[in-house]
Amino acid sequence: MSTAGRIAGMAEHDRKPPASEGHVYGKTPGASDWKRITRLIALIALVVFVVLFFVTNRETVEVSLVVATVSIPLVFVLILMFLLGMATMYLLTYLRRRSGRKAASK
Repeated sequence: MSTAGRIAGMAEHDRKPPASEGHVYGKTPGASDWKRITRLIALIALVVFVVLFFVTNRETVEVSLVVATVSIPLVFVLILMFLLGMATMYLLTYLRRRSGRKAASK
């Protein structure tokens, strides 16, 4: 049987990826490989941190909303305040850029 015939008969998972994919078996990881590994480790650490954050902040707190008082888990209060802070910073940045463009066009 020819080499082409043997390769055609191989299962899909037994074939090595073509060299054009940038991966060579037995090659030590390069800089781009280490970037991927570092990003994966950072993502795993972030997921662990978020899970621990939710688990440790489950207690219920009372929040006064001027017209009413509600009891909700502390983690939701913290997330809401974080999102409000992000929205405030986004709006302030948007307004600063807008005023800068107006001043530059005059």
